[in-house]
Amino acid sequence: MRRAVMSEVLRAVSGYSLLAVHLVALLMPLFVLFSDGSRFAVSGLDPETASMRLLEPLAWTAISAAFVSAYGVTRESYYVSMDRTLTGIGFPRAFVGKLVAGALVAVALSLAMLVVWTLGASILLSRNGMSLVLGPDAWRLFAGAMLGALLGSVIGGAVGWIARNYYVTAAVILLLPMAVEFALLRTAPDVARFSPGLTLVALGVPGYQGRLLEFAPAFGLALVWAVALVAVAWMRGRRRLS
Repeated sequence: MRRAVMSEVLRAVSGYSLLAVHLVALLMPLFVLFSDGSRFAVSGLDPETASMRLLEPLAWTAISAAFVSAYGVTRESYYVSMDRTLTGIGFPRAFVGKLVAGALVAVALSLAMLVVWTLGASILLSRNGMSLVLGPDAWRLFAGAMLGALLGSVIGGAVGWIARNYYVTAAVILLLPMAVEFALLRTAPDVARFSPGLTLVALGVPGYQGRLLEFAPAFGLALVWAVALVAVAWMRGRRRLS
């Protein structure tokens, strides 16, 4: 199994197409950042509040991690090479290997994004005569975002195995949160807070503006989503081979 995981990790970080995947992964936090122009209105705020306003979109990296993790499955489906992989190493090894490798790559990318984003926020604040201040809320955001990235990568990998289609998976993982969940957050937060994407986001910004779940219920529900989707993906994959 270790060799299968390492093989999938090497495959996940090779090829020029990976650069495009990483750029797309930036889409979610950038979408959140620019969807509300007030995030750039930091003048008059204390440095810690201004810092949090710019860092909060990092909570959405969980959805980016889901997209990156799913790519290991959808790429093979796109190039019609999945059957060859399943024949070579078997479904159980391929399934677990891709889930673990996807999680490793997605979490590593999320960590790199966190560092780069924080540096960018620091530069933006300095142009407004302020310094970046990482208070307790900021460190909780970082920890929650990384936990969300881990669970999101598992959810994304499972969705990839269920759909086995690049475009369908991208629509479910990226477009659904952007077009549906984000809109419901403003119009029907009591419904939106239980959706997979916003459950993951809540791990980084629990109870955000009274619209998202608090950390404990968000973590529990995210685990339920992850376990349920992995179970469905496993059963669907085994049924396809029978």
